[in-house]
Amino acid sequence: MTSKTPDTSPLPADRIYRGGPILTMNDAQPQVEALAIRGKRILAVGTWEELQGLVGRDTEVVDLAGRTLMPGFIDAHGHLMGWILYWGTPDLAPPPAGTIQTIPDIAEALRKYIQEKAIPEGTLVLANGYDDSLLEERRHPIREELDAVSSKHPICIVHTSAHLAVFNSMLLDRVGYVGEDSAPEGGIIQVDENGRPTGVVEEEAVNAFHALLPQEPNLAELLKTLKEVQQRYASLGITTVEDGITGKSSVDLLLLAASLRVLFLDVLLFPKWTEADAIDAIPHLPREGYVGHLKVGGVKITQDGSPQGKTAFLEKPYHKPPPGKDPTYRGQPILLQAELDAEVDKAFEKGRQLHIHCNGDAAADMMLTSIARATEKFGPADRRPVMVHAQTVREDQLDQMKALGIIPTFFVAHTFYWGDWHRDETLGRERAERISPLRSATNRGMRYTIHNDSPVVPPDIMPLVWSAVARTTRSEQELGPEQRATPLEALKAVTAWAAYQNFEEREKGTLEPDKLADLVVLSGNPLTTPTEDLRDLYVVETVKGGTTVYLSDPELPTSAGRSLSSHARGAPFLAFLPRHTCC
Repeated sequence: MTSKTPDTSPLPADRIYRGGPILTMNDAQPQVEALAIRGKRILAVGTWEELQGLVGRDTEVVDLAGRTLMPGFIDAHGHLMGWILYWGTPDLAPPPAGTIQTIPDIAEALRKYIQEKAIPEGTLVLANGYDDSLLEERRHPIREELDAVSSKHPICIVHTSAHLAVFNSMLLDRVGYVGEDSAPEGGIIQVDENGRPTGVVEEEAVNAFHALLPQEPNLAELLKTLKEVQQRYASLGITTVEDGITGKSSVDLLLLAASLRVLFLDVLLFPKWTEADAIDAIPHLPREGYVGHLKVGGVKITQDGSPQGKTAFLEKPYHKPPPGKDPTYRGQPILLQAELDAEVDKAFEKGRQLHIHCNGDAAADMMLTSIARATEKFGPADRRPVMVHAQTVREDQLDQMKALGIIPTFFVAHTFYWGDWHRDETLGRERAERISPLRSATNRGMRYTIHNDSPVVPPDIMPLVWSAVARTTRSEQELGPEQRATPLEALKAVTAWAAYQNFEEREKGTLEPDKLADLVVLSGNPLTTPTEDLRDLYVVETVKGGTTVYLSDPELPTSAGRSLSSHARGAPFLAFLPRHTCC
């Protein structure tokens, strides 16, 4: 219930929450009875008796009715613009994220899309999320299978990792992929025994489909879709969203959205290293603080591919190499060591935070070499470089990361989505048991974060927390239980430690006076909920800067505007695209 009492305080609160666990993520005061908000910030936390004096004539006192309040979730690594790109296109994800289980399922989804949308001949058909590791055929589709869908439309289906795609014959012809030698720098074109492209392309070769996208986007549709995607994130308790590899065109769109007040969640973006100079040249770029909920972070470098796609760069060979590769195959880096050194030097010189994608331990070695070299050259500082994914980092590498101040953001959802695949196909049991080594990091006193790399997997935070705590695969087998996190550690990894990763610990991540009132109300207490039920906790309310941006339960009163999330996908627009990679 909401109650109002006479105004006895000279500085009353706008709203006070009480009546349920309030988890602050602040070690000095882990749990409190009540929390008060004024404007965009937290006014006070403490006992209900202490905060009653902040109740004024217009103060709302919100009864949590046993629900749990905690800091809003922070997307430690993801791709907001990836959601924008695929909004409204066929979803080729396998269960539980989608329904696709076979290659004929993919074909049927594409045919239905072409027919229902009446896609004109010659227009690109784009889809996302297929996963060869979970298809019944256990392989990638090939060009002929997409040709059977349509020979009059160029077709591109993007792998769930975004590091691979399959093109049909029309698209291969359009982009000039006629053999291995026609691949762009940093890309690979897979061919059959006759040297003819199979349709499967890797890394930078994936980006060729961008040339077929509409060059005159509908800005009204773009902005509408951006609102809908933010609502999806808000419905999951996320108050800060990341775009983890941003091109200049995406920056242009987000700057426009910020100026038009379309953004209502904080959006932190990291320019792609190849476009960072062009982005730096944009005047009045918001770097020191959010302007219209937008801020530009440092720079993102992609150093290898994905383990589930068998393109990550490993120290030792893959357990089972992909078709056409010999038993010594261990993936490949994107940049040579000298090239990576140069990019790291540039970031250090400009004072830009580095986010470097390293799935394989060989790629991690390259990052460690570059960071150590640049630190010696430019001297120590609080730079907080981030190793993105850090899937297969070894114990010795964690020691080096701690010494160099490198923060790992672990893609721990892999333990569920691809845990069985890693154990049986990519890494073998010994290495698979150690993916996302959370406990090893904790034992060293390291702060880490966890992420979904959305849209690689859905951006749901509570299933992510469950993955960190349970480390259970799709087949319900434990995968490296000795690397489990506690529920509190997993929650800190998406709140307090994520704020620290972003240099935002003074504003976000814990519930303390004067910090932003970024909050989430959960259906239950994740610290006391049995592990097997953690992923079923749901978001009741999300508050961004004191304003409710999502409300699922009308029985929970608030003073702010209520906005029930619509997950229906909008019309595709296919512009302002992220160029390259996710997991």
